Amino acid sequence: MVLKPKASRVVKQPRLYLTQQFPDLVAQAGLSLRAFARRAGLSFSTIMGLLHPELHPGRRGGMQRRTAWLIAKTYGELTTIDAQAAFRLLIVEHADAASEQPRTSTFPEPGDQCA
Repeated sequence: MVLKPKASRVVKQPRLYLTQQFPDLVAQAGLSLRAFARRAGLSFSTIMGLLHPELHPGRRGGMQRRTAWLIAKTYGELTTIDAQAAFRLLIVEHADAASEQPRTSTFPEPGDQCA
């Protein structure tokens, strides 16, 4: 039995990034970045890595949705706005051109004949 590889695409979610206004918005809410990170249950190095990815070459860049929602919920609690509004204010999505990588499948497609 010979299986022909089929090319398919893996579509990943867009990467999430902090807006450039994030440090100012946190300061206006009355917290330092370190205190905000502590309140959100994140490490300060995570916040700094998100703000300055060029200084952290080992990081992939961006953040996962869970981290973005932790940040949004914490900011919403600080400023008494809902988490969705905070998410729209603090988080931006960028489609990563390299995120659509071709993948080879060794499984036959329906209707293919196996020899």
